[in-house]
Amino acid sequence: RDTPEILRRKMGAASANPNGTNVPLPTRADKFGKKEEDGAANPFGFAAGNEGNYWALQESAERLYDSFQALGPDGGFLPPSVARDVLVKTGLEKEQLRQIWNLSDIDRDGFLDHHEYVVAMFLCDAVIQKKKPIPAELPSSVVPPSKRILLNQRKAEGF
Repeated sequence: RDTPEILRRKMGAASANPNGTNVPLPTRADKFGKKEEDGAANPFGFAAGNEGNYWALQESAERLYDSFQALGPDGGFLPPSVARDVLVKTGLEKEQLRQIWNLSDIDRDGFLDHHEYVVAMFLCDAVIQKKKPIPAELPSSVVPPSKRILLNQRKAEGF
């Protein structure tokens, strides 16, 4: 009968330590394609003090994802007619909807992606539920991090 000692002698030194250097071990940075951003590992998102990555509407984005998908975005974007129908159903006046569209269509392509849809719904909710006026410009915490550079460039160019 082969004992562990006999097996080690038969198989050589490589089998002595199965966790030896010949077994590749993943590094933490490469684990599951994880990014090395500070705070990215926290499932509760970024802190408000991390202005570069914090988005005040992150929880709303997660909550509204299914309703956005149910509207049938084409390539990740809601066509203007679909987005218009959704906004009209809020009951807001045409001028209010025009202002909300101008603020939420951040990249000015005439379509709403998921994050722009979230901004539009947030603004509608602020007007309807909280009776707040539509702001002249979006607070930076409401602008999706992926759109901030674009918005800052537009501001710098005077648009």
